[in-house]
Amino acid sequence: MAAAPRTEPYVFQGVERIVAVGDVHGDVGALRDVLKLAGLIDAQGHWTGGKAHLVQTGDIPDRGEQTREAYELLMRLEVEAQKAGGRVHALLGNHEVMNMMGDLRYVAPGERASFADQSPAPDAPGTPRGTQGHQAAYGPEGRYGRWLRTHAAVVRINGTLFLHGGIAPDLPETTLEGLNRWVLQDVTPGQPPGGASARNGPLWFRGYALDDEAQWEAGLTKVLGQLGAKRMVMGHTTTQDGRIRMRFGGRVVFTDTGLSTGYGHHLAALELRGDRLTALYPEGRVPLLVPKAPAPSPSVQVPEPAAVPQPARREAISR
Repeated sequence: MAAAPRTEPYVFQGVERIVAVGDVHGDVGALRDVLKLAGLIDAQGHWTGGKAHLVQTGDIPDRGEQTREAYELLMRLEVEAQKAGGRVHALLGNHEVMNMMGDLRYVAPGERASFADQSPAPDAPGTPRGTQGHQAAYGPEGRYGRWLRTHAAVVRINGTLFLHGGIAPDLPETTLEGLNRWVLQDVTPGQPPGGASARNGPLWFRGYALDDEAQWEAGLTKVLGQLGAKRMVMGHTTTQDGRIRMRFGGRVVFTDTGLSTGYGHHLAALELRGDRLTALYPEGRVPLLVPKAPAPSPSVQVPEPAAVPQPARREAISR
């Protein structure tokens, strides 16, 4: 049986506060820490964000052993946030899809073993503990597979696109509905091959992160125009200095700072309030993009505030 169709929209408007966090990679402790840092949960892990929207930009599993705990936390917070008038958007990353499609190259031994109770069938001789349970859990009717298959790869909130990798300008789909359908085809029984595994697809593309901006300037402008957005916010490509990173004059923002302990436990979240972008770190708030003040009337001469400079960044590393 195919997974239940998605019933939530891909577009949300009028959201006062958005918080985006990057790749978790099996470290539920780091996820809790960054959500507390952003004021979205209390010490017991319950939603305190009110009407805010949390966007987790994908890659909850792999490399760490607490993937199930991270899933369970986000599943519960989805319910709590919606009751409070907010939302939790756990977007699909390439690692979620890899697990659903049986690509287990990055699954930690303890992570796989944690799924052992998800299948009554014993593991085949010589296979790692939890292999059968992992397969069942990520299947179309499994606890986590069914949940993930109702999630989006791309959403637009207040004119900002949120996704894992990036939207290249030459994709076969040019709408949010089309892009999300294209990604889910790969993990939906009976559907033709789709975009979840495409190297230039929304879960894998790194051009905006790694290439010269001039190479993609026109393409980025085209994609943002097609999708009615001002900017993209993405994870996937880890920033080398553990800080939120902007490119293309603030039209592209990267949230994967190496949140998990295996990547340095660099706690960081991106807050969006209108066109004001702020990085949240344990040591405090750092403005990234400040809206320009309205033009003064001809009779009043008020100097326009300068854009907030960013510290020099080293090039992002691939993951």
